[in-house]
Amino acid sequence: MNTCSIHDRLSTAIQDWLERSPRADVAVSCLMQGALEESLCVLLDYASAEEETNALDEERGASEAARKAVRPLLQARLQARLDTVDATLSGECECSECGGSMESQGRRSRTWMSALGQLSLRRRYSSCKGCGVGEAFAQKSLGLPSRRVTPRLQETATMLATTLPHAMACHVLESVCGVNISKKNVEDMVEERGNLVLAVLGEDAQTYAAYDDDGLPRQSPSLPAEPGCASKNTAVAYIEIDGVVPMTREEIPDAELTRAQRDDKAKAKKEGARGGKGRRYNLVGREVKNAVLYTEQACAREGPQRGCLLQKRYVSLLGTWTAFIALLWVELRRQRFESAKLVVILSDGAEWIRSIARWMPFDTLAILDLFHVKHRIRATGVLLFAAPAEANAWIHEQYRRIEDGQSLMVIDALRWANPSSEAARKSAAELGTYLRNNQDRMDYPAYRERGLRISSAAVESANFHVTGQRLKCQGMRWDADGARRMAALRADLFNGRWEKRTRELIAA
Repeated sequence: MNTCSIHDRLSTAIQDWLERSPRADVAVSCLMQGALEESLCVLLDYASAEEETNALDEERGASEAARKAVRPLLQARLQARLDTVDATLSGECECSECGGSMESQGRRSRTWMSALGQLSLRRRYSSCKGCGVGEAFAQKSLGLPSRRVTPRLQETATMLATTLPHAMACHVLESVCGVNISKKNVEDMVEERGNLVLAVLGEDAQTYAAYDDDGLPRQSPSLPAEPGCASKNTAVAYIEIDGVVPMTREEIPDAELTRAQRDDKAKAKKEGARGGKGRRYNLVGREVKNAVLYTEQACAREGPQRGCLLQKRYVSLLGTWTAFIALLWVELRRQRFESAKLVVILSDGAEWIRSIARWMPFDTLAILDLFHVKHRIRATGVLLFAAPAEANAWIHEQYRRIEDGQSLMVIDALRWANPSSEAARKSAAELGTYLRNNQDRMDYPAYRERGLRISSAAVESANFHVTGQRLKCQGMRWDADGARRMAALRADLFNGRWEKRTRELIAA
């Protein structure tokens, strides 16, 4: 059977299907018939194409044909929905900006880039008589953005750019989807999504705040529970908290520039450049605060010396500890941590984390991460003793004392130590202060007896995987707002909320 006869038989089959289809509208039928015929022509061309040299090229050709074949159908379905909404809009509409009346300017064409290729759609466009604002109501109701990229492609592009550097994200997008988007376009989409996510997080922090303006506990609305959250049967829920410091740029005000720097800056502007390192901006380390939340039911044993967490949630923010605790509280409510019989806070003993523990509106048990203590002991022991054998003997003796709950004996050992350098004296003094400040969080024998975790390895991993692998890559320099957006997006990504967040943003 030749290609022409196949095409004729398929056209007849399409006609029969359209007549039996519940979508009996003539205009919709015409749209779908044209789209189906275009799609089938693409498939016939692919079926009759010459064989490729290997399986790689065959699969690449099949993927391209699949995108080209489905694109007309997607365009027809979207156009049909736009037509339906436009048909329901009779007369003048109300402006969403000023409330004035809007006049129809007729139906206008607009193109969007999708994951399947370019879509050309027509929708009614109206403009306000008063403020001049223009709006396409059908486009808005369908969730098509003002940006010329469909929501699904935006979701995919921003996810890739949250995982990889922007240029690499563009390359992967083109390789996988066959869609070519500029790096600038991807950067703009990431910035837009990041700002929207931060706005939503800020609104949640205000809506579900733990305290009112007078500092008194308040009853905030309940949050939908998530699968695997804590309950009254949960004996222990854990919060691990720590911070990681990516490098950010801080613009130098003109008034603070030296004469030479000012000259260099003027020259750089004249030449169209941005200026070099140390001339127009300073490098500043800003801390991204991370928290990992999980319950004891999520703790699984992989082997005698190794465990894993089956389910966990992340909170990340570049900002003050008060702003961070507001976001953390929302996640605590979402995970129902107030229902657990015991909430444990694991950390390295930083003062801002102690402030968080004191802020909590319910009782918590703070535990100092054992391995942070050991790391500090080793750093001090290496400085106190020149001979490696002597240093190791002293270090392991202090390890034993710490694990036995005898931190006061370690403090005494530091007093009897005879530092031979200023660095050793400083390190010993800092370790002594650190141990004295955390006495109430180092009863490791009691913690072990109760079966509690004494390591903050999960948040250390989050510092590296959730934050560090995107914000601390070699040579990267972020502006503070960009780092803040990326930290929030990375938390969404690792929490598995990317698609859910996309739908929330479209609905908003």
